[in-house]
Amino acid sequence: MIPEFPHFKKLELADKKDVEKFTQKYPPYSDFNFVSMWSWDIKGEMLLSTLNDNLVVRFTDYLTGEPFYSFLGNNKVNETAEKLLGLSKKEGFKPMLKLLPEDSIKNIDISKFKIQEDRDNFDYIYSIPILSELKGGIYETHRNLIHQFLKINKDWEVRVIDFREIYNKNSILSLFTQWAKNKGDSLLLEEYKNEFLALNKLLSIEDTKKINLVCFALYVEKKLVGFIINELVYNEYNIIHFEKADASYKGCYPFLMQQNLKNLNNFHVKYLNFEQDLGIDSLRFTKKKFHPISFLKKYLVTK
Repeated sequence: MIPEFPHFKKLELADKKDVEKFTQKYPPYSDFNFVSMWSWDIKGEMLLSTLNDNLVVRFTDYLTGEPFYSFLGNNKVNETAEKLLGLSKKEGFKPMLKLLPEDSIKNIDISKFKIQEDRDNFDYIYSIPILSELKGGIYETHRNLIHQFLKINKDWEVRVIDFREIYNKNSILSLFTQWAKNKGDSLLLEEYKNEFLALNKLLSIEDTKKINLVCFALYVEKKLVGFIINELVYNEYNIIHFEKADASYKGCYPFLMQQNLKNLNNFHVKYLNFEQDLGIDSLRFTKKKFHPISFLKKYLVTK
């Protein structure tokens, strides 16, 4: 059970049901998605509480590791924001609430608080039927890259894999390492190290069916060259938690994405949450060129 403020508890796998009692009332904001929170809590520092029937989370920044507070819910939002800003100041954190979903700030008093859009953390939302077909001029580049991939690679296969099997898990982690090398960067860079640890933690989840995780893998000549780990959530949404491919296979990224979405059509989901770009130029470029239909917006709140 999640305690009431000012008490907190560390995040555990057993908290999934209690967390989702809150999250299922709102669109699937990626930061409050249980699997995302649990995977990225690589140091065991994430804390949970409830305040005014809102879910309160003490996060650590994905890139800097700095702690901060946020909440999901629309009950007594002014009082909730006031108390969390006060706690931030008391604990020596920057007096700012981050990753506040749009649903949480709708009734906030703008005469008491400063509200700022956090564009770097907007979730990108796409139509799965549209992206699975890639029709029209805006997707011409994607279709050309897919054609090049198919022209070069005749012996390919996309299939669901069980990453609980040690061979599959090791193959995925090896591909992540290859992905980092292809970028010309060291896996020791903080952002890659954190993502590698988060991926490894996700791959350690034993009961994937209870958490609705589906991993599609792309093989060329029986070699793993790409994977996407999806979570089938609620309200006809799917979230992509991790997506990596060996870019030396030209066109593999758009091909893998299209195959992933074609397969997801069989699961009766309509919308894809591809999470945020964190202000990283290459991520923003990639996610924008898939043409989102909307965003799940998040905000920064200060006094």
